[in-house]
Amino acid sequence: MKPLLIIFCKNLIAGRVKTRLANSIGNKKALLIYQKLIERTKRIVLPIENHKIIYYSDFIDHKDNWSNFVNEKKIQKGNNLGERMLNAFADGFRAYYSPIILIGSDLWDLNYNEINYAFKQLKNNDYIFGPSIDGGYYLIGMKKLNHNLFENKTWSSSFLLKETLQDINSKKIFLLESKNDIDTIEDLILNKDLKTFI
Repeated sequence: MKPLLIIFCKNLIAGRVKTRLANSIGNKKALLIYQKLIERTKRIVLPIENHKIIYYSDFIDHKDNWSNFVNEKKIQKGNNLGERMLNAFADGFRAYYSPIILIGSDLWDLNYNEINYAFKQLKNNDYIFGPSIDGGYYLIGMKKLNHNLFENKTWSSSFLLKETLQDINSKKIFLLESKNDIDTIEDLILNKDLKTFI
C-alpha cells in the first residue's frame, strides 16, 4: 500500500469558479483570486513525496503546468461534490493506495508540513479532517473507503463536518487546526495576501 494525495481543482473558467466570491467582486476578479490559490496549492504540494493526482472539475488542461507538480491528471466524476469525492477515493483504493488524503485548492494557509503531518497521523488514526471555520472541511483522509461520509450531506453548509463525523463509528479520528478557506468577500478581507486583489 502506498499513500496518495488527491487535489481537487476547478478549471479556470470565469463564472465557474468562486461563484459566491464573484457575487461580490465580479467574475474576472474571482477568477484572478482562484488563479492565485491554484498557484499557491502547486507550491504546497510540490515537496510532498507521495503519489499525487490532480482531479479537474470539467476537463484535463494540458496547457497548464500541473504536470510539474503531480503524477497524474484525471477528471472528477459525479453529480455533486460528495459523489465526486467518493469516486476519487474509490479509484485510489482500487489502485491499492492507502491512506488517501484529499484537499481542495482554495486554501491559502495550508502548507506541505501540515499535509505530511496528516499522513503521519493516519498511521494511528482511521480518519483525519481539517476543519474549515465555516463548518466544512478543507482536508479529509482515511485508510479504508467509507461511503457514508459522502452520501446524504448538505454540501457547502455550516454543519457539513458535524454531519460527517456523525457517520463515523471509529473513535480514531484526528482533527487538524481549523483554517479559513476563501469562499466569500469576508474570507478575502481576512487574508492579508489576497485582499489587495479586491
